[in-house]
Amino acid sequence: MNHALQMLCRLLDLLIARGLLLGLVVWLFSVPSFAANPAKPASPSGSPQEVLQSSVKNWVAQSRKVSADEVLLAPLDARVKVLACDKPLAMDVPFSSAETVRVRCARPAWQQFVRVSVASKAPAIQAQAKVDTPPESAKRWVLVASVPLQRGMVLNETHVQRAQVDASVMPVNVLEQTTEVLHAEVVRDVRPGVPLRSQDIRPTVLVKRGQMVLMSVGQPQGFQISARVEAMQDGRFGEQIKLKNRDSGRELSGRVQGPNQVMGL
Repeated sequence: MNHALQMLCRLLDLLIARGLLLGLVVWLFSVPSFAANPAKPASPSGSPQEVLQSSVKNWVAQSRKVSADEVLLAPLDARVKVLACDKPLAMDVPFSSAETVRVRCARPAWQQFVRVSVASKAPAIQAQAKVDTPPESAKRWVLVASVPLQRGMVLNETHVQRAQVDASVMPVNVLEQTTEVLHAEVVRDVRPGVPLRSQDIRPTVLVKRGQMVLMSVGQPQGFQISARVEAMQDGRFGEQIKLKNRDSGRELSGRVQGPNQVMGL
């Protein structure tokens, strides 16, 4: 009797063990494998320049009802650094030609001009250009305001940028190089994207009468001496002004080179 009871217990233990093992196998095959699930695609990434180019392509494709693959972009000016934008880029066509797209960022504030063309419409555009528009050679790289410029603002390289503009609608005396606005101030308000003319700016006052300025004599790459002298009059960049050595009382002359800096004559 005891032996029969022992055999029955062993049989029950065996069935329970097999049942648990079978349940474990069924559970493993019923739960979806983590490896089988497709990985989520990574968020799109790219440099600020790549984001700008992609945004322009999509905007032009949507506005002209074409495929983004048909939109061609001219290379950006390598001297202009594209900054990352915290807000969605805004785009429009500020000039008469639809080939120039203006891209603007609200934060940080900047704008960039991009030359575009549509491959499927290139023949038609070229045919019309022969009759109605000036040739490509009539376009020039000029200096335009990159931000709103207000009268009295002292300019630096961040306030302007170079853009290609149709020569037929270009005003006279247009500036072309960033160096032309250094140490200059605006004499009238200028809207962003508008070409800068020589009459829109003037040299800013870098030295004021009564101030102590640094006067240098000699060659910058060779022997040079410097001394502190008093400015006897206001001076703009490049102007010749009178100076005075307070210790000796001697009057001197110098040419304004920068803020409170003159080169002795």
